[in-house]
Amino acid sequence: MSRLDPQIAKAVSNELESGNFPHSSDITYLKVRYARSYAGLADCKGLRFLLLVGCATEKIPPLVDHPELVQLGVSDSDVRSIEGIGAAAELHTVDLPRNGIEDLEPLLACPGLLSVDVTGNPLSDRSWEYVLPELRRRGVKVSAPTADERDLMLRMRSAGLPFAYYHRGESHRLSRPGLGLTDMPEADHVKIEPGELDRLLVEDRAALAAIFERRDLMPTLSDL
Repeated sequence: MSRLDPQIAKAVSNELESGNFPHSSDITYLKVRYARSYAGLADCKGLRFLLLVGCATEKIPPLVDHPELVQLGVSDSDVRSIEGIGAAAELHTVDLPRNGIEDLEPLLACPGLLSVDVTGNPLSDRSWEYVLPELRRRGVKVSAPTADERDLMLRMRSAGLPFAYYHRGESHRLSRPGLGLTDMPEADHVKIEPGELDRLLVEDRAALAAIFERRDLMPTLSDL
């Protein structure tokens, strides 16, 4: 086995110790948290379901190593590029919430795509105006930012604030994808409505940059 990223090694070890898979190449389901590289992931050639959470990787993993993959999930991570996603010919579900993805055009190379989630991503004009409508035209179920959410994310990024913004239920949340600003990017998503976020962007960017210190804005158990 090649040298593994420590978090990938941990996830692989957990699956092997479960007794369900004799070798890493037999593993069909893998969930990895906080990886900083994909080193060793290629050894898991039998993967059908791959979930990556809070990773410090700017690209999705090379899917040519996983020809049987049917579901890919990458959330709360630093991913900016999904180039090469079409290499997984069996892929039908792609969940990419709360990353830094602008260009969705590689999704058009996935012939069997049924469902896509790109909420919380600062999508480019072309992705917004052409790729999303084309995916919907093909019958793909698409979850994407609203126009207001996208606009706010683009403005935050222009201000040097690489936050993700999305809605859950009846409220909106702000989060910090990747490992650059927090050790647990899937946690502590603050509640803030669009009007207030817009106000802070215009009037008080320092308060917005420090908003994750506001414990009063953190979701309670009733919000989860």
